[in-house]
Amino acid sequence: MLKSFRQDFWYALRMIRKTPIVSAIAVASLAIGVAANTTVFSLVHSWLLRPLPYPAVDRLVMVWENDFVAEDDTELATPANFFDWQNEATSLTDWISIQYRTANLTDVERPEQVTVASVTPNYFAALGATPLLGRTFGPDEGGADDAPVALMNETLWRNRFGAGADLLGSSVTLDGTRHTVIGIMPEKFDFLLGNVSLWTAGDLADRRFDRATHDLLVTAWIAAGGTQQRAQAEMTALASRLATRHPESNENYGVNVQTIRQTFPGRTDSGLIKILLAVVLLVLLIACVNVSSLLMAKADARQQEIGVRMALGAGRSRLLAQMLTESVVIALTAGALSLALSEVGINLVAAAMPPEMPQFFHPRLSSPVIGYAAAISLLAGLVFGIMPALHAVAAGLNSPLVEGSRGGTASRRRSRLRSAFVVAQFALALTILMGAGVLTDLFHQRLAINPGFDPENLVKAELRLPEYKYADDAAIRGFVERLSRELEALPQAAGFTLTNVLPRSRTIPRADFTIDGQEYEPDQEPSTAWLSVGRDYFAVMDIALRAGRVFSEIDREDTPPVAIVNQRWATLYSAGESPLGRRITVQGRSREIVGVVSNVVQMRLTGLEPHDPTVYFPLDQRPVRTLMIVLRAGGDPNRLVLPLQNAVWAVDRDQPIVRTQSMQSHMASELAGPNVMTQILLVIGALTLALAATGVYGVMAYSVAQRTREIGIRMALGSTANQVLGRVTRQGATLAGAGLLLGVPFAALGLRTISSLLEEAAPADGIEATTGVIAAGPIVIIAAVIVTVGLVASFLPARRATRVDPVKALAD
Repeated sequence: MLKSFRQDFWYALRMIRKTPIVSAIAVASLAIGVAANTTVFSLVHSWLLRPLPYPAVDRLVMVWENDFVAEDDTELATPANFFDWQNEATSLTDWISIQYRTANLTDVERPEQVTVASVTPNYFAALGATPLLGRTFGPDEGGADDAPVALMNETLWRNRFGAGADLLGSSVTLDGTRHTVIGIMPEKFDFLLGNVSLWTAGDLADRRFDRATHDLLVTAWIAAGGTQQRAQAEMTALASRLATRHPESNENYGVNVQTIRQTFPGRTDSGLIKILLAVVLLVLLIACVNVSSLLMAKADARQQEIGVRMALGAGRSRLLAQMLTESVVIALTAGALSLALSEVGINLVAAAMPPEMPQFFHPRLSSPVIGYAAAISLLAGLVFGIMPALHAVAAGLNSPLVEGSRGGTASRRRSRLRSAFVVAQFALALTILMGAGVLTDLFHQRLAINPGFDPENLVKAELRLPEYKYADDAAIRGFVERLSRELEALPQAAGFTLTNVLPRSRTIPRADFTIDGQEYEPDQEPSTAWLSVGRDYFAVMDIALRAGRVFSEIDREDTPPVAIVNQRWATLYSAGESPLGRRITVQGRSREIVGVVSNVVQMRLTGLEPHDPTVYFPLDQRPVRTLMIVLRAGGDPNRLVLPLQNAVWAVDRDQPIVRTQSMQSHMASELAGPNVMTQILLVIGALTLALAATGVYGVMAYSVAQRTREIGIRMALGSTANQVLGRVTRQGATLAGAGLLLGVPFAALGLRTISSLLEEAAPADGIEATTGVIAAGPIVIIAAVIVTVGLVASFLPARRATRVDPVKALAD
């Protein structure tokens, strides 16, 4: 048997070398299909299949508060509830709380804003984490009277402190408080958040009775012998008791116990990954059909050879094994090539991951992923090889000897089979291109919408004023006033402003409000986005004033509170009347509306309605601790980066500045995820079309080549070249039309799946309608492209055949 396999292997290599062009196309087609699958599977494996690197992960759960009013079942917990859960729940054990925040790292050469996790002292012990150097927190550390201690991430230790071992035992300053560094955690260690630089200990004893601040991420382990359902039942009953004891804070709250896999990744991300996997599996199927078509053509060309060998005694099973070996060799060669392509694709996807994504979820070319590539390559080799092999062997002994004249036409059965392959390729191409086209068009419409402001020549920077240094609104106003004087002095700037959030950001703050004089049902107040902005905000951002006035120097802390609304707000809440002069109460203050401005796209991704109702406050009347500085440049905005940093440090040398960049760079980074998804879909769509075009052209070219004798006879009998061209081209158009008809129901099913997933990520006010509207454009374009491919794939070889001398064709 081993001898037979060696003979088959070397014979397969000789056959592949005899047809280098066909073999190369087959290998390249399959390599592309396998590489696309391997790249997406690396995401599936890292996000959904790979066991999480935490102890007893099957019992690890997230414990959320369930806000019944806001319909949010993943609300962060309050410290007082966390203590009550620990003390009274028996189905959960080893409780951990985490509070993520940003802090200013000072007393270094250059201040830096870092992500800090304040954790309960048992954090590292419960996770079984071992430091690279030093030690982790002791069980009694983290009290209000204890000396503050911290562990540092290896990356920060190497980049900012030169990886010096003498850092252990010394201190770093976080928001004005010195923390002794007791350990260095390995770079690869993370838990739930991937960009944590330091961990501090906090036992929360000083917040024991805080039931108002929802800022704790809580995890625990199900007790031995318990289940998630039992834990949920106990925590639901405990939440009911707490609501009875503390109705003022807990009345509308329950508890939600989720496994770690139910929380990370979310349903939408998991759904999109599954869509991508389904799409690339269809790409692989197209590649397999493509290669099957090419091998079918090779098998037809070898009919006489196979017939002779069978006449000399070769068994059908022996010939079948030999031809399958050739298919498997092509497949494994394609699989090896696909690994190089996959590594490039995986690295690109990993580089696009947001910094807060834990490293564990970053895709990589791991052993299971390589095994998957090998498995689908081998499976594809068997799948795409079995049909041509059976087709060739089943022809039997007599067929190639009787039909085997060199110019003989293919049998009707073989012709129907090749036609079926062409129709299948068109149908699959339509399905994939429709999904890719609709999603791409959807994202493009969301991303390309007029933002409502002019991002050209804008540069921005972000900073967070620490509470220890700027404890109240007066201190924040003082900083803003001093910074404004520095910014006014910059000769390169044509204008500047400050705000708490920038347009096209991932999140924007919202608040409930009431219109003074109107009655509202309990918990039924409308909600609005809000921004606190400098007086020159609308001029610097180039946002048009529609009515009333903009903010000015008269809108100060000691003057009557005012607000400006956008047109969307006025449309929704003014009942067709001017909102000017009306009063609204928001965030506990009644304000007079003094202006209406044009709409701005605030969120990075939007629903069917791109504009949120928005209320603007004067920064003097609503100070904020997190500030975005925006400068309008007279020329190149990049020239303002260094002057902007110097202006901030002239006010406070210890104040870090982050993400100093042009506004266009900010928008690109905020929209990086959707853009990557769009690019992936475009690449997949392009690959699909290329594979389909190649396969269809190959099959049609072979079909026409097989009919060269027939075409010669027709031309010898008086048919013109145009008549022959029309006849063959109509055949291609017919196959393309059949493929379109077959592909329409599959494409519709794909669009339905896309709609159901997008409903989770977009407002519920008509995502189905959105998808339907968008689909109308791509379906016409894609159908036209597919028909054109069919026509061109038929026309080119037919034109080549009509140029053959009829006498020579008949002689052949």
